[in-house]
Amino acid sequence: MTKLTQDKNKSLYRRIALITGFVLIAFPILILRIFFLQIVQGEKYQTLSLNNRIRLARVKPSRGIIYDRNRRVLTTTRPSYVATIILEDAADLDTELRSLSQILETPVENLYEKISSSSRKKPYHQIILKKDLTFAEVAALEEYKLDLPGVNVEVEAVRSYPENKLAAHSLGYMGEITEKQLQEGKYEGVRGGDQIGQFGLEKVFNSYLTGHEGGKQIEVDAQGREIRILGSKAPAPGDNLILTIDLRLQKFIEELLGDQAGAIIVMNPQNGDVLAMVSRPAFNPNSFASVMSRKEWSSLIKNPLRPLRNRTIHSHYPPGSIFKLIVAISGLDMGILDESTAFHCGGQVQIGRWNFQCWKKAGHGQICLHEAIVHSCNVFFYSAGNKIGAEAIAHYAQLFGLGQPTGICLKNEEPGFIPTPTWKERVLRTKWYPGDTLSMSIGQGYISVTPLQLANLISSIANGGTLYRPKLIRYILNSQAEIIHSFPSQIIRQIKISPLTLQIIQRALLGVVNDHGTGARAMIPNIEVAGKTGTAQIVSLKDQSDDDKELPERLRDHALFCGYAPFENPEIALAILVEHGGKGGATCAPLAREIFLKYFQLKQEPEGEGSV
Repeated sequence: MTKLTQDKNKSLYRRIALITGFVLIAFPILILRIFFLQIVQGEKYQTLSLNNRIRLARVKPSRGIIYDRNRRVLTTTRPSYVATIILEDAADLDTELRSLSQILETPVENLYEKISSSSRKKPYHQIILKKDLTFAEVAALEEYKLDLPGVNVEVEAVRSYPENKLAAHSLGYMGEITEKQLQEGKYEGVRGGDQIGQFGLEKVFNSYLTGHEGGKQIEVDAQGREIRILGSKAPAPGDNLILTIDLRLQKFIEELLGDQAGAIIVMNPQNGDVLAMVSRPAFNPNSFASVMSRKEWSSLIKNPLRPLRNRTIHSHYPPGSIFKLIVAISGLDMGILDESTAFHCGGQVQIGRWNFQCWKKAGHGQICLHEAIVHSCNVFFYSAGNKIGAEAIAHYAQLFGLGQPTGICLKNEEPGFIPTPTWKERVLRTKWYPGDTLSMSIGQGYISVTPLQLANLISSIANGGTLYRPKLIRYILNSQAEIIHSFPSQIIRQIKISPLTLQIIQRALLGVVNDHGTGARAMIPNIEVAGKTGTAQIVSLKDQSDDDKELPERLRDHALFCGYAPFENPEIALAILVEHGGKGGATCAPLAREIFLKYFQLKQEPEGEGSV
């Protein structure tokens, strides 16, 4: 064998040895890798593989319906087309989003923002890009479906309010859950892009109304398009609410109040049922359920009349002459006043260098308690309040629920405020002057109450001294129309005052309407109406013109009226406040008359158990 041949053989052996060594080393590594992938991480990759072929899709439940007391629909749902994307199925995200921007007429930056803000806890999560698609947009997405892998058109139920603005502040509205709300973890099963109750009853009873989602197992192709359904679990629909509100009465009052800013509450004084709860101006909750433009949102929050504010519980005002009832009750119950108590009204009272005027500049002359309530004489109540004292007046105001939340089920109820000398010295660090007591005695000064508190006040006078918690919900029904929760009337307290005191006040309230008093415009033939007018001053009496119409609207007084009917066995009590409406007797008493007439008209049209 030549040396050349030997060298070739040695080279061949080295190559064989290297290859053999490589194989001996690589093969165990390959085996270990296969073992790791197949055994150790087999479940993971099997899941990923199945997700490429078989997926679980959410099926959202239908939201519960809200009805009025006669089972008339106040809220329902409607179908809506939604554009979604699954990022794992998208071929070229940038290209697809540019195409979607043109089809959906949405800036591409907004689409990226939707993706980045979406809470993606699991792979193959659908991200909502746009809601409430038009038919043209749906058609375009279907036409270019092959060029948009991962993009789908889904149908979801959207909240609908058939009566638009009707009872908007009570019903509330739906809105997309915020990132902060998601982080709080209070909403089980809710993901980014889902709608929840954000205001009113929609928010308070969201957990009942939402229901429980179902799901379906679907087989998809390589581009994520659904091929067939392999299995499904039906969602459980939300529960339904039956309110105390009467839709017919609510609608009538909203139309009656029109564009005037104000609040009207109608209650059953015998059990606390709220028959109507009106705050104007109002908003359309349908705007929140669909896609609200920035311009529309800006017009709502910048509107000086603040249509999103529920004036029945979120706004508080001086009660004006309505508060004279508290002064009269405290004086009678303490024995400081009686039916024969009289003071002389010469049109004003002077305390030091300050003049406190009566609305009637010529004065009422010698006037007794009954006539002072009937004709709303300021000077009588200046004198009475001065004898009774601010602390005692505040005590009786609080007994009747003024200056404290009523406990109605709506959120963020304002308490209002009843001042006392102790409060002023502690908080304002100044003494309580006699003039403070005089202002308080006619419902002015530091005192403020909500319209709902005034409705509760007049209701408790009407029913003989029972203060009820105002009630908006009668029942919660499940999807089989079975009652799962009922809401009985709740008594806050029995007000312990003399029956004679209440009788004197009730007779005076009857006179306000029926004996040529300040509330005469609320009088109805054949039905005895009792009530009290009020005028909450925006500027002092000495600065006022005899004609409110000469003043700018923002400086005109707020007009008020509280009343009930029938006198002998009250069925309906109400409180009316019209912002900058002027005199309560001129503005609110006629509104009260129309509401009373409508109530008794509706009573002749029974609609079952829940009829007014």
